[in-house]
This record gives sequence, C-alpha cells and structure tokens, in this order.
Amino acid sequence: MRIAMFTDSWYPTMDGIVASVDKFKSGLEKRGHKVYIFAPADSQGKAKEDDRTFLFPAREFPLYPDYRMAMRLSKRKDILLRENDIQILHTHGVAFMGFKAMLSSRILKIPILLHFHTWVNEVHHYFPANLDIKFMERLFWLYLKPLCQRSDGVAAPSNNAIEELRKLVPAMAYTDWVFPGIETDIFNPNVRGDSVRQKHGLEDNEVILHVGRVSAEKNIGLVLDAMNVLRKTRPNAKLLIAGNGPAKAAYEAQVREKRLEDRVIFAGFVPAEELPMYYAAADSFVLASKFETLGIVMTEALASGKPVAGIDYRVIPDVIKPGYNGYLFREDPRDCAEKMAMCLDAPDEMRKNAASSVSQFNTDMCMQKLETIYKRTEDVHAGRMAKAGIPYKRING
Repeated sequence: MRIAMFTDSWYPTMDGIVASVDKFKSGLEKRGHKVYIFAPADSQGKAKEDDRTFLFPAREFPLYPDYRMAMRLSKRKDILLRENDIQILHTHGVAFMGFKAMLSSRILKIPILLHFHTWVNEVHHYFPANLDIKFMERLFWLYLKPLCQRSDGVAAPSNNAIEELRKLVPAMAYTDWVFPGIETDIFNPNVRGDSVRQKHGLEDNEVILHVGRVSAEKNIGLVLDAMNVLRKTRPNAKLLIAGNGPAKAAYEAQVREKRLEDRVIFAGFVPAEELPMYYAAADSFVLASKFETLGIVMTEALASGKPVAGIDYRVIPDVIKPGYNGYLFREDPRDCAEKMAMCLDAPDEMRKNAASSVSQFNTDMCMQKLETIYKRTEDVHAGRMAKAGIPYKRING
C-alpha cells in the first residue's frame, strides 16, 4: 500500500506527534508498505527532503516557534500524490497540513484517515491573552467538527480519546483507536542507565523521571510543587526532566523560587538513541499532563519496568492500575508527592507488572490494527463514492 502521511509537526521539532508519525512510518515500512511524508519546512532548513519526504513552505507560529504553519495552498502536493500513486491519506495534523490533506482527498478522490493526537482546543495559552477562551474553543470546534465528519475514518491513540471525541462529534463515519507501538527490544528492563546517572551526578539518589515537551500543557508545575513537599520526607529524591520546550525558562524560575536547584535537573533535549538509558537510570516515572490522548512516554516508562505516578485524568487511569503498575494522584501537590514516594518504594513485583502491562502495545500488533483501520476507512470512502455515483477503484481490487 502507498500511504501519504500529512503532519503539522515534523523535524527538527521533537514532540509526541513527530514520534508517532516516525513510529507508524517505520512500522508500516517493515511490513512492506511505502510511506510518504508531507510536512512543513523549517526556516533553518534542518529538515531535509528525500524521495519519500516532501516539505512545504511554512511560517513559525509567533507564540510557539517550534510549531510551523504551512498556510500557502499549492498544487505541488496533488502532483506528488498523483506521481506516487498514493492510495490512502493519513493526516496526523488537523491544522494547515490537515486541511491540505482534506482538500487533496476531495480533489483526487483518495480515502482519508484523520488521526486525532492532541486536544488542540485546549492550547489556548498559546494565543493572545486578550482573546476569550470560551470563544476560542467554540471556534476550534466549528472547524474541527466538519473535518472529523468529512473524513472517511477518524483514529486516536486510545479508546478513551475516541469515546471523548464521539461525545463532541457524534456524526463521524468510522472511528477506532490505534497506538504506534512500543519497541520492547529498545525499551525494556534490561537496559542499563549507569552512564546517565554518572552524567548527572545521581549515583546515590532516588530518581524520578519526566520525559516530554517542557510546555505549559504538560503541567510540570504540579510536579515541581510536589518535589517541594517531597523534600521533607525524601531528601535523597531528585527529579530529572528530559526535554526542551517553550515553558522551560518559566519552570526554571519556579525551581529557583522554591529553592529546588539541588532537587531538580533539567537535562535538556535527549536524542532518541539515549532515551532508553534515561528510563533505565530512573527509579520511577511521573506524568501530570491532563492533555494526553495516551502518552508514548508513559508506555515507554512502563515497558522499561518503571512504576508510573500519573494524574487521575482522561486516559491515564486506563493504563495505570493503582498498586499494580503505579499509582494515580489528584491535581494536588501533596497527593502527587505521596504517590511519587509510593512509586519509589515499589516492590520488584510492581516493576515486573509495569513491563508486562503494555504488551497490548506491541508494535507488530499495532501495525496490523492500523492496516485493518485503513481497510475500514477505504470501505467508507468506497460507499460514499458509490452513493455519489463516482467511479472508485479499490486498493485491493
């Protein structure tokens, strides 16, 4: 199958969507499919085109420079789709590249699957402060609802996200959940993290790890407040934050204000090849984000045998089972601190449970499910074409 993946996030930006697209691409290609990337270019030219990666002129979003807006309409995408005989469009963006994918689907009569990765209606903190939040959310859904309804299929990383989306957009043709999968040969309890501990001077410490974009929606401020509470009972515990992002300076200021400089380490951007060693170096993992549709980093931590202290919100309770592979906390620093401490004290049995609890996210199983979703998406598209009296040649005849 020849698949075109459209995305609003691409290298050099590193976030959950980029990671997901990359995982889907490599997983599908291992199964013999050809995957083509359609993404925004970056101003510094760090991202490169090749015979299956096509970049489109874009401008940086002023309040979030890592996000790029490919606003210009261009016939080039349709020419490339025709030249490469693309059979299905899989859009991981709902903004400019998502809109481009929808236009191409309508013009070229190609089935389209929309992948809903993030609750984009909840990122109003990146918009000017004088805009009314409720108005902005209504505006988001006025755009998002038709996009979901006109797609032949809508996917999300978890069933929890799909159920929430169905309540907001009931009239979708076909929905299902699929996760990009976890490479358990890369993320597993047998990886050693000694070098990471040595690098950050953590040989004798209890280490709580946070991985991901250092941005407001990740709710890291709650974890920092919890570390302030935890200092009284766990003087040897340190928080290691791996990642960069637009809120890093603000969180560093919070650390200084609370005099937590000796308790919190900002590791900055961590290359993908080093990430398994960061999980291995930790004793536990924390996730306070209320923004997740699943959370790749949470599943990678579990696969690495690390108990997770996660906020009791949205999809996280579907994955974290208290006392089995981690603990859940309320949006309260004291409760968060208590659950982080409980994860640090987790017995070996819980660490084994953590690794086994994500077996459902095996990469090969996830790719098989995605193939089925593509087939069902094409079924919807074929039905729509037949209803409109438009000839359509099915992918598999």
